[in-house]
Amino acid sequence: MKRRYLAVLLSIISASSMAFDLTTPQVNNTDNLVWTGHLSPDTDTVTSAIAAAHIYGGTAAIPEDINPESHFVLEHCQTTAPKLLKDVSAQQFGLVDFNQQTQLHSSIDAKNIVAIVDHHAIGGNSVNMTQVAAVDIRPWGSAATILANHAETLGIDLPANIACTTLGGILSDTMVFRSPTTTQYDRSYAEKLAKLAGIKDINAFGEKMLKAKSDLSHVSAADILTLDYKNFAYGGKKVGIGVAETITAQQLLDRKSEFIAAMKAYKKEAGLDHLFFSVIDTKHKRANLLWIDSADQKIASAAFKGQSQEKWLILEGVTSRKRQIGPAIQKAVEAN
Repeated sequence: MKRRYLAVLLSIISASSMAFDLTTPQVNNTDNLVWTGHLSPDTDTVTSAIAAAHIYGGTAAIPEDINPESHFVLEHCQTTAPKLLKDVSAQQFGLVDFNQQTQLHSSIDAKNIVAIVDHHAIGGNSVNMTQVAAVDIRPWGSAATILANHAETLGIDLPANIACTTLGGILSDTMVFRSPTTTQYDRSYAEKLAKLAGIKDINAFGEKMLKAKSDLSHVSAADILTLDYKNFAYGGKKVGIGVAETITAQQLLDRKSEFIAAMKAYKKEAGLDHLFFSVIDTKHKRANLLWIDSADQKIASAAFKGQSQEKWLILEGVTSRKRQIGPAIQKAVEAN
């Protein structure tokens, strides 16, 4: 009897001290578990947090307010937006769609991170955790795709509304399969999720998302700059890169003077060494890159060879910050 009691006690102690397990959800302690993504949350970050909370337990949260595209997806899928993350230092965290310290909410202590599900490279400023965490990083088009795979592998059904939001995450980060980051996994899981969500025309849904993302006429240049924005640490320099993906690029290109003013103010306020903003023309598959001073121009000239039109650097075929813009700027900064 004593041996049996001891065995049970040891199993309880062992289970309580185990690292978070992405392959066996039932062994995890999900008390006070929060799933959240990067600052300036995009649709992949928002929907991945929702999917992860459904698959593994815990709650989904957003570090900051969401963008118009995410609002559209949540409304279309009849899903409530995650709560805004506040001071939650006593909780444990699962991170989705990022792994960099510069993109982490200020209230999150790295020692409380138990899991990461991401599709970005591990850069020089990744979160510095003090304990073993469960990490799944794959070169797929979105974190939402990876979580759709987790649900399928674990035999966990996604209800129609979460299948819908997860599909939205895939379509957003792959720009409806136009991005060079798109993989066959993204296309395959998009089709499976669409069936679960009752969406017959994936491309039509994606185009509605792009239109929602593109309607920025009522948004200030300062807010557009940080709607889809990330901080990076390249070669000891603080670098900010904002993007706006749109099918109506000219509306934003015509606001060049507004963006220059907003960028000057933000660069000074954030204490950045370099700041870049790109209008991604998803219709014509090109980026329009903007900088504001000679230091940034030097980096842009080293990173890209394109046609400059009054400080908009036109980059044909460039549509991805993760795969194209960020790596090129990183290389130029580190070589400077």
